[in-house]
Amino acid sequence: MKIKRIVLLIACILMMSACVYAADEVSFIISYDGIVVENEAKAVNIVLEGKSAPTYTQVRVKVDVSGPATPTLIAKDSLGTDIDIAQTGYWGPEQGFPIQGDFKNETPVTATFPKAGEYTITVSLLDLANSNTVITSKTITVDVQEQAVMTNTIENTITNTVENTANNQENTELPKTGTSLVEYVIYALVILAFVYMIYSIKQKNIS
Repeated sequence: MKIKRIVLLIACILMMSACVYAADEVSFIISYDGIVVENEAKAVNIVLEGKSAPTYTQVRVKVDVSGPATPTLIAKDSLGTDIDIAQTGYWGPEQGFPIQGDFKNETPVTATFPKAGEYTITVSLLDLANSNTVITSKTITVDVQEQAVMTNTIENTITNTVENTANNQENTELPKTGTSLVEYVIYALVILAFVYMIYSIKQKNIS
């Protein structure tokens, strides 16, 4: 009995190791920048990467989306045709495509979410030659913001910036106004010169 238990334990460990190794052979990476806003197109990059992966002759990507509405996920095929993978539910030819060894397949996707809320997107790599067995999968959660919220945020930011700028200008020292001492001296010299000129004219007339 002890021998059977030891053999069974070793078999389980080997199976677990094999599963972990297989998960590292092929994987998805899904990335995008910034905040996602309803009804605004967002660039998303989906990468299928392999590292020393075994040969799969027929694989296909399955796409599952759940949320408050159905988004559009537009990808271009090899002919440049737009494919909404959220509607079709798949990416790649129906007969599948082969993968092996080290590779990196990037698929740019333009995503548009018609309604705010939380969306869950799962992409799975299926082995069509083995009863659609899932080779690997990746799930992400996308928090889509309301357009009105983003607009208010921008407007509030602009308003606060303008108000702060105005307040800073009010708090700065105002330029001095009125007549300065130098100006008084100049005025006095001008008046004296004028008086002297009139006095000189009168003296000439007297003489």
